[in-house]
Amino acid sequence: MNKKELAALLKRAADLMEVLGEGEFRVLAYRRAARALEAAPEPVEDLAARGFAGVRGVGPSLARLLAEIYESGEFPYLEELEGRLPPGALELFSVQGLGPKKIRRLLEEGIASLEAVVEAGATGRLESLPGFGKKSAEKAVAAARFALKSSRRVLLPVGLEAAGIVLADLEAAGIEAELAGSLRRGLETAGGVDLVARGAPEAVREALGAHVEREEEGVLHGRVEGMPLKVFLAGAANFGTVLVRATGSRAYLEALGALPEAPTEEAVFSALGRPYVPPYFREPEHVGLLPPARPLSREDLRGLLHVHTTASDGAEPLRAMAEAARAAGYRYLLVSDHSRSAGYAGGLSIERVRAQWAEIDRLNAELAPFRVLKGIESDILKDGSLDYPEEVLAGFDLVIGSLHSHLDLSEAEQTKRLLRAIENPYLAILGHPSGRLLLRRPGARADWEAVLAAAAEKGVVVEVNASPARLDLDWRLALRFRDRLLFAIGPDAHSREMLAFVELGVLMLNKAGVGPERVVNTWDAERLLAHARARRGPARS
Repeated sequence: MNKKELAALLKRAADLMEVLGEGEFRVLAYRRAARALEAAPEPVEDLAARGFAGVRGVGPSLARLLAEIYESGEFPYLEELEGRLPPGALELFSVQGLGPKKIRRLLEEGIASLEAVVEAGATGRLESLPGFGKKSAEKAVAAARFALKSSRRVLLPVGLEAAGIVLADLEAAGIEAELAGSLRRGLETAGGVDLVARGAPEAVREALGAHVEREEEGVLHGRVEGMPLKVFLAGAANFGTVLVRATGSRAYLEALGALPEAPTEEAVFSALGRPYVPPYFREPEHVGLLPPARPLSREDLRGLLHVHTTASDGAEPLRAMAEAARAAGYRYLLVSDHSRSAGYAGGLSIERVRAQWAEIDRLNAELAPFRVLKGIESDILKDGSLDYPEEVLAGFDLVIGSLHSHLDLSEAEQTKRLLRAIENPYLAILGHPSGRLLLRRPGARADWEAVLAAAAEKGVVVEVNASPARLDLDWRLALRFRDRLLFAIGPDAHSREMLAFVELGVLMLNKAGVGPERVVNTWDAERLLAHARARRGPARS
C-alpha cells in the first residue's frame, strides 16, 4: 500500500464522517493527515518503519492508525462508517458533483440512493434543496443515471426500492402486478428487476412508459433507473403459472417439472400434488426440502440483539435506542458497543464500560419491565482471544464476539482463531461470522463446517447480522445447520431507523429453514441469560 492509497483511505473516512456528523475536528484531522502523508518526501516503507511518527500534521493516534492499516491492509473504522449509511447511500459518492455536504443534505431529506436522486430530479424536488439549483440538480441526475447504468448488482433493499417504482406505476394504472425473480426470493443482491403483470400488453406498456424498450415473446424488457427490467405478461387463467416460472430459481423449476396452467401459485402447487412453498424457499439449495410449517415472523421476536450507541460509533444515545425498542414492542435490548481494541470505532475502555453499566442500571429502574442488557461487541483478536480480562467479561450479561480485522488469514489460521473464540466460556454470540461486506469484499476463509459444528456443540449462538451490507451468517450455511445451531438476529443498528433491519434477518432465517424455536430473539430475557450463564459454568456465573 503506497502513500496515495493510504491518504485516499483517510480522505474517504473524512468524507463519511462529515456525512454522518462525526465532528468537525476529527474530519479536519483526517484530511490534514491525508495531505501531510501525500506531501511527505520519504518512501512509505520508511514512514511505516518508524510507525509514521514525526510526519508533520499526523498526530500520535493517527500515526498508530496508519501503522495498523499499513501492516494489516485493513481499515475497520472505514468499514464501520460505510456500514452505518442507509442501503444504497454509498453509491451517492460515485456521483460527480456530490460532495459530503450535499450527500448529507440528501440523506437528511431521505434521498438515500441513486434511484432516489433521479426521482427527486424528475419531480423538481432536487433543485429546491439548499446547496443545489437547477443546473446542479441536472448534473447530479445525469451523473446518477450514469452510475446506475454502470452498476451490475445491488443490495436487496436497493433492488426492492427500484422495483417499487414500477409496481407503483402499474398499480396507479389499475394493473395487477407481482414482484418476481431473485428479489421475490429474497437473495442478498440483485442484478435486475423481474415482475409479472396481468393485463393487456398495450395497457401495461402504456403504464410503464419510458421504462420499456422492447417486447419479446410476452416479456417487456427495459430499465428502471438503470437496472435491467423484465415484465412478464400474464392473463387471469395463467397468472399463477407465469408467476411461479418468473420467480424461479431455474434449478427449483426443473425439479418441479412441467407446470400446469393455473390462476394462482397455490393452484399450481396443488395441481402438481405438492404443498405450497413460499418464494424464499425456492433456491437450488432447497430442492427436496420443505420449510418449517410455521415460518419465523417479526412478531415472534421479543428482544433486539446487537445495537450500538454514541458510546462507541452509534449515532444515538442509549436512552433513545432503548425507548425506540420499547416503542416497537420489544421487551429487551442488548447494547453491544465496540470493545477497547476497536479504537477506530470509539471502543470502550474498562472505565467507560463500567460507566455504561451504571447508566444501564439507571435506565432499567426507569423503563421496567423493559430491560436493557449489558453487552459488548468484542473484537475477536488475531489469536482468538476476546477483549478485556476475565473479571470484566464476567460483568457483561452477554458478549458478542466478531471478526473486524485480519480477515486475510489462511483458512487454517482463521479456523483455529474462531475455534479458540468459541471455546471461550464468555462468548455468547458469534457476530457476523465471516465479516463479509456484500458487493465489496468476501468474508474470511475458514472451515465453516468445523466452526459451526463447534458452535453447536458448545452452545454458542450464531448471529445472522441483518445489516443489508452483511446478511452474515450466509443463509446457505445456516440451512445446513438449521436443526443444530441456535441463531440470533442482530440488526447491528447504529440508529433507531436501523432497528428495522431485523426484517431482513427474519427473511434470511426463513430462507435457511430455521423455525422460531431456534431463534433466541424469540426467547424472553431470562431464558437467554440462563443459556449464557450455563455456558460460563457455576464458577463464573
